[in-house]
Amino acid sequence: MADYRNVWVLILAVGLLQISGGILGVITPVGLEAMETPAYVIGGIAALYAAGFMAGAATAPRTMGRIGNIRVFSAGAAGAAATSLMMGLWPDMLSWAVLRPIQGLAIAWMFASAEAWMSSATPAPSRGGVLGFYHVIAKAALLVGPFLVIGYAALHPETFIWTALFFALALVPVCMTRMVEPPRHEDVYMPMREFFALAPAAVAGSFLAGVINSGTLALLPVFAERMALSETATSAAAIAMAVAWIGGMLSQWPAGRLSDRIDRRLVVAAMALLALVASLGLTLGAGHVPVWALLTLLAVWGAGSLSFYGIAVAHGVDRAEQDQIPGLMAGLLFVWAVGSVIGPPLAGIAIATPLGPGGLFAFSAVGTLLLFTAMLWRRTARPKVGVEDRANWELTQPTAVTGMDIDPRVEPFEPLDSDMQEYKA
Repeated sequence: MADYRNVWVLILAVGLLQISGGILGVITPVGLEAMETPAYVIGGIAALYAAGFMAGAATAPRTMGRIGNIRVFSAGAAGAAATSLMMGLWPDMLSWAVLRPIQGLAIAWMFASAEAWMSSATPAPSRGGVLGFYHVIAKAALLVGPFLVIGYAALHPETFIWTALFFALALVPVCMTRMVEPPRHEDVYMPMREFFALAPAAVAGSFLAGVINSGTLALLPVFAERMALSETATSAAAIAMAVAWIGGMLSQWPAGRLSDRIDRRLVVAAMALLALVASLGLTLGAGHVPVWALLTLLAVWGAGSLSFYGIAVAHGVDRAEQDQIPGLMAGLLFVWAVGSVIGPPLAGIAIATPLGPGGLFAFSAVGTLLLFTAMLWRRTARPKVGVEDRANWELTQPTAVTGMDIDPRVEPFEPLDSDMQEYKA
């Protein structure tokens, strides 16, 4: 329990951050839809956010080395809160296109600071348990956020105030802690061609997770509004996001444990096939089946599509030597980020086709079909890793911008004994 006490303030801070993130995930696309913004532009603005997040992930380590974790987190929280309020003050497409990438960078700085700090403060033997608890809290907070704005009009100013409020509250535990900030250390990178040669299936899985999931989730509130899943746009979006994420949360643990026993690529292929079937059902059923059927299919889609990223990463770890894992984790996260920039514009184009809202899941169906095919092809091209040579699967999500630090299979930087006494104070 002492290890959890060491980092509970960081987990609380990320939980508050995720509440704001959950709200933004709903009010941004729904607000743009209320402005009569074309779907492909909504996707483009989502891509700008992802690009800002990627830039934040790239610049955070060096910035933390210069000014420290608390200052980076504080700057990120201030920037995220300010841009949220500015979105409410200037509700127009061009303003949001400028503000969203800044917001993405700020949020990435917050994640990077908290997760690198958590990694340094947690001893290696207990990191798996701490990481699992951290992800549960983070995902629960992500689900809570949208329900705080249920019933509000799409561009109601109070939704932006709620968002800024929780970004500001995330500052409190970080600024009040007595924990010593992590010492500076050099980051480890691996050339892209090297980790692609090492585990091409992991690269494909990470990239397509970014394309499919970021693209679909970015436009899912628009789909929910057009399908009239609830009385108001914000309510419909909140319900749709919650159902998809609950499906993913329920499936990822059993799927991950299964992948410890059989070829992980087969498990990823099975998850892709499940998402493919649900995507086809949502494409064909949009506007033709009752709401409960759409929500059921959406939960099945989440169970398949929102659970395979961690298994793809674990496959890459199986192929890597211990000293290669930090660079591999960073590389796979970068590949996911590239996919998350590409996916939303494609999803926006798909939902604007004659298929209408169902086009969003036609986009998902194409992506999951590619993933299913890639996993089966790679299985024939290279034999599976023996069970005795595998690292245990760990709950890994691409929301982490410093996955190479927070993943429990990576040996963390061990603080000096004097530092650890401060952590335990």
